[in-house]
Amino acid sequence: MARNLTPESTSNPAEQHNILGKDTVIEGTLRSSGNVHISGTVKGNVEVQGRTVVMPGGAVEGEVSSTTAEIGGKVQGQIAVSERLVLKSTAVVDGDLRTAKLVIEDGASFSGRCDMSGSSRSSRSTEKESPGDVSRPTRMLGGNPDAQKDAVKA
Repeated sequence: MARNLTPESTSNPAEQHNILGKDTVIEGTLRSSGNVHISGTVKGNVEVQGRTVVMPGGAVEGEVSSTTAEIGGKVQGQIAVSERLVLKSTAVVDGDLRTAKLVIEDGASFSGRCDMSGSSRSSRSTEKESPGDVSRPTRMLGGNPDAQKDAVKA
């Protein structure tokens, strides 16, 4: 039997689930006020006012903007999440991250910068940073500690 959808039942974002299947490709901006699960490919930006999940095997070639997100596939572009971002062990991210809370599982691959300042800036392109600016502490993970000290002095 068909379910009657009233404006009240469709206006709750938690009840909206959008699934992009494995062999589906979208070119352009994907916008949703509900949750989005991506198993296919989005060649463009993803703008979600809910939870975005990029499944293992899923890919986004563009910016991701969401309330919360869980990345298990590939994202090539910036990710801006207002609440909590999780990079699963299968995640491959090439781009800058901006989020309030970040969880990175062992095995995830991330190449870019991370901003957890809680700022509402949409892009760092408006900031003027000089290479010698050391006003903010930077912590380098892994590698040789002496090489890190030399890199900071340079």
